[in-house]
Amino acid sequence: MAEKITPDYTKKLPEAEFEVMNAIWNGTPPVNTAYLMDAVGKDKGWKAPTLISFLVRLQDRGYVTSEKKGKERYYTPVAERDAYVHSVTSDFIEKYHGGSFVNLLDSLYSNKVLSEDDIDELLIWLKTKC
Repeated sequence: MAEKITPDYTKKLPEAEFEVMNAIWNGTPPVNTAYLMDAVGKDKGWKAPTLISFLVRLQDRGYVTSEKKGKERYYTPVAERDAYVHSVTSDFIEKYHGGSFVNLLDSLYSNKVLSEDDIDELLIWLKTKC
């Protein structure tokens, strides 16, 4: 039996692998390669071997498991979307904003990325958390 590998959420996935992983999370597991080609591969112009190489990497990293049924291979997520997003977001805030959520917001506000509606929503969110 193969050794079970657990995902390392501290390492950010390359963009293409994240897109494949996101399609898996958005599907109803297990998903097959045909589903993934429709969900992400066709838009990217990928051929099946390209998609399969991303899936092999995701499996090697412990993000998915696969099972062959007949001629088709099916993929099931092992990694949790929320855990991955939390880790990547925390790393981003630490790396680019000195670990400060306020510095992140200040950066977004000073570059006019946050609208007045966004600020209103943030204030409502903060009131529910305090």
